[in-house]
Amino acid sequence: MKKRQVLIFIIILFSSFLFITAVISAQSDLFTEVDDNNNLRLGNEYIVIFTNQDNNAKGRFAIETTGGAPMKTSDKSMPLVYGRPKPWTSYTTLQINNTNYVFGGSTKRRAGQNANYGEVTEGPVIKNDQIYTSTLIENIKVEQILSIVKSNTTGLHDTAQIKYRLTNNSEQVKEVGLRIMLDTMLGKNDGAPFRLADQAITTDSLFLKEELPIFWQAFDSISNPTVTSQGTFKGPGVTEPDEVYFADWGSLADGQWNFDFNPGEEFVRKGEYEIDSAVAMVWEPITIAPDEEVTYVTNYGLGGIEVVPGLLALGITSPSEFTYDQNNQYFPVVAYIENTSDITANNVIAEINLPNSFDGGDEIKEIGNLQSRETAQVIWQVRKSAEEIPGNMTYSVQVSADNTDSNQVQRSIQFVGPPMIQAEINLKDDLTKVKGKITPNPFDLNVKLSNVGGSTLFDAKTELALPPGLTFADKEASRKYLGYIESGEELEVNWSVKVLNVTGNMPYSIEITGLNNYRKSTRNNLDIPELKPFIYLDKVEYEDSFQTYNIVGANLLSINNISMDLSYNSPAYNINYIFPGDMFVQSNKIILWEDPAISKGSITFDEFLPDYANSGIIGTIQFSQKQEEELNLKIESIKAFDEQNNEVEINFEN
Repeated sequence: MKKRQVLIFIIILFSSFLFITAVISAQSDLFTEVDDNNNLRLGNEYIVIFTNQDNNAKGRFAIETTGGAPMKTSDKSMPLVYGRPKPWTSYTTLQINNTNYVFGGSTKRRAGQNANYGEVTEGPVIKNDQIYTSTLIENIKVEQILSIVKSNTTGLHDTAQIKYRLTNNSEQVKEVGLRIMLDTMLGKNDGAPFRLADQAITTDSLFLKEELPIFWQAFDSISNPTVTSQGTFKGPGVTEPDEVYFADWGSLADGQWNFDFNPGEEFVRKGEYEIDSAVAMVWEPITIAPDEEVTYVTNYGLGGIEVVPGLLALGITSPSEFTYDQNNQYFPVVAYIENTSDITANNVIAEINLPNSFDGGDEIKEIGNLQSRETAQVIWQVRKSAEEIPGNMTYSVQVSADNTDSNQVQRSIQFVGPPMIQAEINLKDDLTKVKGKITPNPFDLNVKLSNVGGSTLFDAKTELALPPGLTFADKEASRKYLGYIESGEELEVNWSVKVLNVTGNMPYSIEITGLNNYRKSTRNNLDIPELKPFIYLDKVEYEDSFQTYNIVGANLLSINNISMDLSYNSPAYNINYIFPGDMFVQSNKIILWEDPAISKGSITFDEFLPDYANSGIIGTIQFSQKQEEELNLKIESIKAFDEQNNEVEINFEN
């Protein structure tokens, strides 16, 4: 017994080492390529997502294993979602104001052949380690974002995250819903049962939101599984569907929203004779206002099961890590038992052994008699029974029968805290005053986001809210989409911001949101230097025979009239002309301009400024050279007055 315990410890330790190194490798070894069938591929050592780039069914995707699960050879290069040689059998439906549309490019093939389609506006293309495709349907921008994330049972990056973001770009309220249909396949097996909680689903079945478990799995045999797949319905990384249908692929292919659904009917492809299963996740229509958006996320990939062979082969699964919070009060432990013997196992029972601080309800589950080669499954929902719990724990499940040997398996789970995002805000360059203007303008506002919490923030996005007087530079967006931020990860976000006619402390806020109702706001102030009235000379043209200068004013809104004396080297230069600047031009007409007084070596301006004149060119002067000397143009003095004839402080620079 002691030797067996030592062996188990070594196996767990070795598995943990593999887990750590595999996670690091998966995060750093993503590959992208276009295959011989013009599919855009994104993958790692475990799985690959590939997307159809042809006009026919553009944007449709499939999922396969690459290396599959570590230390396993049977699941290499196996389909999880069918798509050879080009994906077309799985598709996503948008219901907009009671009309159904299929995402991506149109097709004449069975899956969506008579559907309505929008316009593919971008992609498929790789963006930020994701496959991105965008479609415009009835002024709804629909973005499909496919990426590889960590599985909640294996702890490895072996799961495809399937995300749709819908943004209402119209001026009307829209009612939108979504259906994702996946043509699931386990290697060569297209009829393996879908396993939810303690049920094995082999016929048309519907599950409502309140009936859904956290995840479902599928495999051909627990004693020797070729490949194990898993879909996730609930948890911090996904959005919970309203309904889930398990049915034959033909019926789901033919019906873009409603379809031929017959509870209890086997997964025989409609109109044919082969077993062909599929799953459809439905989010019922909701109302979104103009400029509002909604996001739908689901995960599908490999599943993790700890298996010990025996006459009663036993496998158990549960999340590899879990966060107890307001939205997640329990985690499931599922046990699969297969009778591999040639006799019926009588009075089979499964018993869970949990450490203190945890409660799974009834510890013993009675299964009854189990026929030869028959598989059964049971589930415990584990809650914490104490306020303080350890950072990780190991539990075990034992299965026994009256007439066969018993079996036992252990599995560990780590408890992590929720995500916690800290924001560090910096200006790339300090704001200064140069010739009466803020410089730089636009300026870069840089935010470093750090996840100092214990778990990943999924579907993270951040938005900058600016007060009046600050605005976004051209082509800059207030909202930034970040994907997911893992625990310990840091990333930087940058906004280009423009200062209008404001000074002083300007408040602004940055909000970070994510799935599982995560929301955090950071408020700060930006010190905009005070800008006073300012006038300067700007040389705009210079040749040997003549020179041209603009007299430029800034921050003159408080000034009603201005007097200004300039001097120049009159023996060496003549004045060719003095024209009014754009400050005195409105609707292509010159207003309020008074020609300056010119005497030997001096120019005197005495001008009333137009209403709302703030910054611009007051006038332009051109000089021609008579002899080779410096022009020496200078502003000698300026006086400025407001509407009440009070003198206003004004600065100048030559």
